[in-house]
Amino acid sequence: MAEFKSDVKKSINLIGNSTKNISNNELLNLLTQNGIEENNAIEIITFLPIAFVRRMLPNVNWRKNYIEHYSGQKRISKSFIDNEQFEIMEYETKDYCSRNPKSEIILNIAGRSAEFRVINELMLKDDNVNISDIKLTETIILRTE
Repeated sequence: MAEFKSDVKKSINLIGNSTKNISNNELLNLLTQNGIEENNAIEIITFLPIAFVRRMLPNVNWRKNYIEHYSGQKRISKSFIDNEQFEIMEYETKDYCSRNPKSEIILNIAGRSAEFRVINELMLKDDNVNISDIKLTETIILRTE
C-alpha cells in the first residue's frame, strides 16, 4: 500500500492542478503518463473526489456505504471504512488539507464528485437549505466486470 499512498499524494497535485473540464479518460491518461498504475489511477479518480468533498463539507450527513454496480443487475453494498484504498485517500486528504492547502486544488478535486455537484445545485436553488439537513442516497460506483 506504500505505492498506492505515494500515487495518491502525486494525484492530489495532478488532479488539483488540471483543468476543470478534463474528462475522466483524459485524467486517467494524465495519471498513467505520470507513473501511476492504471488500476490505482481508476480507484483514485473514483474515490479521491469523494474524500475531498467529505473533508470540505464535514457537516453533511454522509452515508457510510456505497454501492458497486456491475453490468446487468449485480449490485454490491460496501462500506467506505472497509475500503483500504479509500481510507488511504481520506488520510492523505486530511493531511493535505492540514498544510495550508490551495483552495482551488481542493475545489478542483472535490468538484469532480457527484456529491459536490448535487449539493452545490441544491444550495444554489434554495438559500434556506441547511447543509446538515441534506440527506444523500448511497453513492453508486459503476464498475466493469
